[in-house]
This record gives sequence, C-alpha cells and structure tokens, in this order.
Amino acid sequence: MATVSGLFLIGIVAGILGAVMGLGGGIFLVPLLRLLFHLPMRAAIGTSLVGVIATSAGVAAFAPRGRGADTDLALRLELVTTAAAIAGGWLAGVFHARVLEILFACVVFFTAGYTQFKAGRQAKTPSPETLFRPEYQPRHWAMGLSGAGLAGMISGLLGVGGGFIKVPIMYAVMDVPLGIATATSNFMVGITAAASVFVYYGRGDIYPTIVIPTALGVFIGAMLGVYALPRLRVGWVRAALIILLLVMGGYMLLEALSH
Repeated sequence: MATVSGLFLIGIVAGILGAVMGLGGGIFLVPLLRLLFHLPMRAAIGTSLVGVIATSAGVAAFAPRGRGADTDLALRLELVTTAAAIAGGWLAGVFHARVLEILFACVVFFTAGYTQFKAGRQAKTPSPETLFRPEYQPRHWAMGLSGAGLAGMISGLLGVGGGFIKVPIMYAVMDVPLGIATATSNFMVGITAAASVFVYYGRGDIYPTIVIPTALGVFIGAMLGVYALPRLRVGWVRAALIILLLVMGGYMLLEALSH
C-alpha cells in the first residue's frame, strides 16, 4: 500500500510540473522511479510513457480557452515526431541502459543551456515577455521540424515525451510564446508517447501494478498544473524549468557513471 501511495504522489508531482512546463512529466518520472523504486531503466521508461499520455490528456481536457495548444502547429510538427518516436522505441531495445542514461543527461544539459540563452536574449528587448499573447506567427519551420524529429527519437529512446526539446524549439527558435509552447508540447507529447508505448508493452517493459497508480496521479497533477499556469510569471516557469533540468540531468549522469 505504501508503494502504491508513493507512486500516486510522485505521479501528482510529475503531472503538475509536466503541465506547467510542457514536458509531459516523463523527464521527472524516469529518474524518480529509478531512485525511489529501483525500477529497471526500460520499465521506468515504459511507465513514464504512460504518464506522459496521462499528462497530455489532462491538459487537453481542462485547458481554458486561449490558454490551450496551437493544434495546427502541433499536428505539423507531430508528423515528423511520431515517425522518429517509433524508430527510437525500437532502438531502445538495442542500447545498453548506461548509454540511455548518459544520452538522457547530455540532452537535458543542452536544453537547459539553450533555454538560458533565450532568456538572456529576451531580457534585452524593450517589451516585457508574457506567457500568452493572442497574435504570433511561428517562424523557422525547417529548424522546428528538425527539432521535432530529434524530440521524437529521444522520446522513444528515453520515455520522456520529448517535451524538453519541443518547448525550447518552439519558444526559442520558432518564436512561439512560452505558455502556448508548453500547452502545445503537452498536446504533442501524448501522441508521441502513444506511438512508442506499444513497443515497450510488447517487450514486457510495462508493469500494470506500477503504471496504474502512477498514471492516475499524473492525470490529477496535470489538471492542477493547468489551473496554476496562467497565474505564474514567465520568469518563474523558465527558471524552474532550467533548475529541474540540471538536477535531473545530473542525477542520471551520476547514476550512469556509478554502475
């Protein structure tokens, strides 16, 4: 019973953070499941993929008008992301767990650095930055589609939904407002995760007794995150995103090197 309660609470935390930051929650679930419950890496990834789907469903169902996903942008990027996610899910069965952990850490560190770079560039503009604005035009589609493909591959390999790549790509490269980018990412990561979760299920990497309480907690946490996001400042969200990326990346790197 204590294990079920712990999984449920971890799911709530991951759902809140995933909804607020557009990461799907997987980037938090994978290291937490490894650290606290000592799950095998691929089992943690499989559980995380189901949690990512739960986050996406919660955000899509409860996002208020004008604060939801840009579905046109999401569907265009998702065509590339889904194909890459299927390939990544297959490749995960080939790589050693240590390789996956090191890859996870490297990508997370890069994302944190690029997000900080965007923050410094934005601080030099005269107008204050807001999480949501009604008028914007996505730019640099070639780079955006390339980033979406990378996010899909990482999602299939590591079970994190790829949101930590998609949010910076949309925000820093395609000039999408951060609030819209997080909502759009949450919409996308559910589709991406669904494309690769069946690969993990077929390999026996998804344990129902672990997945069910975790996914339920994630869904509830995602609903709470949807209501919290419009009340937050863009600087808070960005700073929290960078700090958590560094912490999670550092843990996974230490985990890999300690084997």
